[in-house]
Amino acid sequence: MKKLIINADDFGYRTSINKAIVYAHKNGVVKSTSMLANREAFDEAVVLAKENPSLSVGLHIDLDKYFNIDHNSGVSKGWADNKPLDRNTIKAEIKQQLEKLLSSGINVDHFDSHHHTHLYKEVLEVLVEICKEYKIYAVRFFSKFYNDQYTAHEMKELLRINQIKFPNHFIEGWYYGNVDETFDISELMTHPGYGEIWREIELGACCDIVLKEYCIRNNICIINFSEL
Repeated sequence: MKKLIINADDFGYRTSINKAIVYAHKNGVVKSTSMLANREAFDEAVVLAKENPSLSVGLHIDLDKYFNIDHNSGVSKGWADNKPLDRNTIKAEIKQQLEKLLSSGINVDHFDSHHHTHLYKEVLEVLVEICKEYKIYAVRFFSKFYNDQYTAHEMKELLRINQIKFPNHFIEGWYYGNVDETFDISELMTHPGYGEIWREIELGACCDIVLKEYCIRNNICIINFSEL
C-alpha cells in the first residue's frame, strides 16, 4: 500500500487561506497542515485547529527576512547579503515560533518552512537539534532542493543518524498523474486558498471526489507525519 501525506502550507497566513485549508480537510484529502506563527491570521488558525483535531499541525518555519526570496517563483535565492546567520540566531528564531504554537495549545508533529529555507545546511543542522530537544521527529525533506548530490546525501544522513523521519519522496504541488508516481511514502505539498487563482485551483484538486475515490480504489492511504 502506498502512503501519502497531503500537507496544506500557510495555515495562519490569511483568513482566506485558513478557511480553504479547513474546507479541504473536511471535504477533501488534506489531513495535515503547516502553521505560520507570526502572520495575521495566526490566532484564528489556532481556534480552527482546536475545532478540527483530526487535522494534524506542523510548524511552517518563516525565515524569509533572512533570505532573498523571489516571490514570483516562490523560491529562496540564498541568504540576504550572501551571509548565513549564526547558529544561535537561527535557533532563537525557530524556537520563538515553535514556542508560540506550543503555548497556544497546538500539538506540533513536524517541521517544514516557507520557501523551504529550513533545508539550507546551516538551518537544517540547527533544526535537528531542536527536533531532538522537543522530541518532534519529522520534517519535510527532498533531495531536489540541493544543487549537488553530495550535500543532499549529507543532509539526508544527518536526519537518518538522528532518527528524524521524512517521506522518501516529495511531490511539489498538484499536477496530472502525481499520485501515480512510484513511491512507498510521499508528501504532496499543496497551497489551498480563496481569492487567488492558483490557490483556488489547488483547493479544487484537494476536494476532487474522483481523486479521493481513486486513492481508495488504488490503495493509496492518506496519512499525516505522526503516522510515518
